[in-house]
Amino acid sequence: MTSADPNRQKLTQLRKLLIQHFSLDELRVLCFDLGLEYEDLPGSTRTTKMHGLIEYLQRRSKLYKLLAEVRIQRPDVILPTFENHNSPTATNKNYVEPKTGLEMIHIPGGEFLYGEEKRLAYLPDYWIAKTPVTNAHYLRFVQTTGYKRPIHWEGKYPLVEIAHHPVTYIDWQDAAAFADWLHVQLPPEEEWEKAARGIDGRDYPWGKKWKPYANTEETGAETTTPVGFYSPSGDSLYGCVDMSVVMLLSGLAVGMIHITKCVLYVVVRGS
Repeated sequence: MTSADPNRQKLTQLRKLLIQHFSLDELRVLCFDLGLEYEDLPGSTRTTKMHGLIEYLQRRSKLYKLLAEVRIQRPDVILPTFENHNSPTATNKNYVEPKTGLEMIHIPGGEFLYGEEKRLAYLPDYWIAKTPVTNAHYLRFVQTTGYKRPIHWEGKYPLVEIAHHPVTYIDWQDAAAFADWLHVQLPPEEEWEKAARGIDGRDYPWGKKWKPYANTEETGAETTTPVGFYSPSGDSLYGCVDMSVVMLLSGLAVGMIHITKCVLYVVVRGS
């Protein structure tokens, strides 16, 4: 934030708003949501650390991520507007769920080929989460409700390295509680399958032939990976990510929860 920066005053205003409207613990969580550790930011005061956070994001053209998080968590706070902060273009009917920041993808109503037998089926409009629910998304649920934490978290928060990995070690009851808190539903097989396979009955989100576009044994990952790690090659036609492994195991899924991996998606239906 140099004196030559035309946004310098707005950046200073943003820093003051963060300090004014977020407690120390909330700033730690905010940094966590952005993939950073609060303690790793330069300086020893909230002022210097927020200066460091803004400067770090600005230099990487990721300031829009901070602005989006603040709008979600403090919708009543009037934020300064910035030009050219590289905010991605919003898709026509897609939207961001305000409690968690989950991007919801619009799946248009219509017929599609469903199941192994590829029979013709129909679904009205609905919206499904672009990604599996991550540890960062689930953390907001835990913090708001006091719900039990997944057993692999260490302390109050999951490790920052897995913040944007799918939340695991949850069961169907945990997923249902999360969905109830969010006032959404767990999608039945038909809704999830259309989002994953499109309308033409393809075997994988990207087409009919297997390719290493998913976290499977062939890729050698041996652990979870950040959501969208295999994008865009592994995305479905609608832009949903990381659906291929669950699609292969859809017969074992209950409300989009595969019991061994516990990959969680949520859905909102049109009126």
